[in-house]
Amino acid sequence: MPTLSEYQKLANDDVTAGVFDNIITASELAPFLQFTSFSGNSLVYNRESTLGAAATHQVGDIWSDTEPTYTKKTVSLTTVGIQHPLDRFAMQTADNVQSQEAVLLSKMAKSVARKLEDLLISGNSGSTSTEPEGLTSLLISDSRMLMMDDGSQPSTIAGAETELTLDRLDAMIDLVENGKPDFLMMNKTMRRKLTSLARATGSGVLLNSAEMFGHQYVLYNGIPVVINDYISNSEQYEQGDSQWPSSSATTIYACKTGQEKQGWTVIHNGAVLDPDIQRLGTKFDKNEDVYRMAVYLNAVIYSAKSCAALAGIDSAA
Repeated sequence: MPTLSEYQKLANDDVTAGVFDNIITASELAPFLQFTSFSGNSLVYNRESTLGAAATHQVGDIWSDTEPTYTKKTVSLTTVGIQHPLDRFAMQTADNVQSQEAVLLSKMAKSVARKLEDLLISGNSGSTSTEPEGLTSLLISDSRMLMMDDGSQPSTIAGAETELTLDRLDAMIDLVENGKPDFLMMNKTMRRKLTSLARATGSGVLLNSAEMFGHQYVLYNGIPVVINDYISNSEQYEQGDSQWPSSSATTIYACKTGQEKQGWTVIHNGAVLDPDIQRLGTKFDKNEDVYRMAVYLNAVIYSAKSCAALAGIDSAA
């Protein structure tokens, strides 16, 4: 419940006027994300399943018909949002330095942005129907999770946590076809491990760095390394109603993004970076106005071969 003392912290004379937005600039992933807007509340797209079979022939042969097949995919939008009250007394009397409403909306937007970055990795509509489909769930359904222990790509995640090796990391990167992935994504634990492996005598790996989108990124074989703190060090790899039992597993992702590259894409109705802000009016029993903020989105991977992940890495090793 909001209190007057919290509002007054933003109205003292020594508070600098202005809201300092730290929503996008704090995220290394956000600049790489690609968004596609469409009308309606669900998106239908076709993914190539099989090609027609080419063959050799000689003069006079009887040719057999052959056709490609496709798989129809349907993705429904979900709602991610937040609701917060704002005391009308504070809004009118503690507004001398900066707008209480502007501060509130900024913090609500930051909360939504952080929740989105979490859900884009860990969301699982199979276990929580209101969640958008996270990258992990999408890759499990396409059997694009390379297991660290044996190099398999199971449809149901199985195995034991195993220490990261550069050979297995390179094998996962090679699963992404038609050029290098746009980025590798991992948490800070794996970045430290990757740095340690690169320093080892005879590794042959040189980690360069480059400035992109206002961030300093480490490059692994020319691929930017994106740090995402929402990648767990105790990943359970949810598969519908079941989980892979684990206490120290983590994942490294390799992705292309955007519809043009047939990669990982956030789909949405409306401008996703301009959320639906609703001023719901004054409460019946309190002197507070209620604000709601929502975005309507989900995520797809248009071609399974545009993304992959290395799963079951022992984060404690």
